[in-house]
Amino acid sequence: MKDVMGKRPFLLSGLLGIAVILVSLLSLIVFPRTSPGQIEGIRSPIIAFEFAQTVEEINTLFGSAGSPERADMVRQMNQGNSLDYVYMLLYSGFLFSFSWTAAKQSGQKWLYLGTVLAVLALLGDALENVQLLTITANIHSGDFVEALKRLHWLTWLKWGSLAVYFLLMAGWFWGNGRYAKFIAITGILTFLLGLASFMQRGATTEPFTLAVALMFLLMIIFCFTTKTEISVLPESLDVV
Repeated sequence: MKDVMGKRPFLLSGLLGIAVILVSLLSLIVFPRTSPGQIEGIRSPIIAFEFAQTVEEINTLFGSAGSPERADMVRQMNQGNSLDYVYMLLYSGFLFSFSWTAAKQSGQKWLYLGTVLAVLALLGDALENVQLLTITANIHSGDFVEALKRLHWLTWLKWGSLAVYFLLMAGWFWGNGRYAKFIAITGILTFLLGLASFMQRGATTEPFTLAVALMFLLMIIFCFTTKTEISVLPESLDVV
């Protein structure tokens, strides 16, 4: 096993990544794929829910009060957000493991910042889910304004931590081969999409979330295709 880990230092991260993919596929089945109404610029119901900003948008997304469509949406969202607690542990564990391994292998201590960002993403996601479940629990009474306000910042604690994580790791990926350079470029673009979406929710929001999913996939592939110890970045980049 030690020999295998020596040749494939990111193997354990990759195995966590496979679990992330499997739960992602399950989530596609559990979460609703369509909704009674749509928030402008966002087609995915769960992404629209996470980025909703007003009571009117929630009512549009979930449909008319007392309708069967609303009841189905609430049930599916609750099921999906319950499963999401497993998913968030897996993806944050993957990110934590990846940055930890990169730091150990390269000797670049600043990469340990990635482990902090992975924990922040987990914290944001867990607290975000509390708000989402609070909204669905109170959607019939309409008493969820405060939860909706908290949702905005907690959603961005999660997505923002992910965006900054990919930007951080782009600096490391750049020095580790052609495929890694492609990941680095994708990570930078993901951060820029996230920044644009934070400044103005709309056309860039769903592409940003898709770019995050793509980054996970690219990094998981990297875990299984990297067979030798990775290079150490120039000493000038070791900021810690």
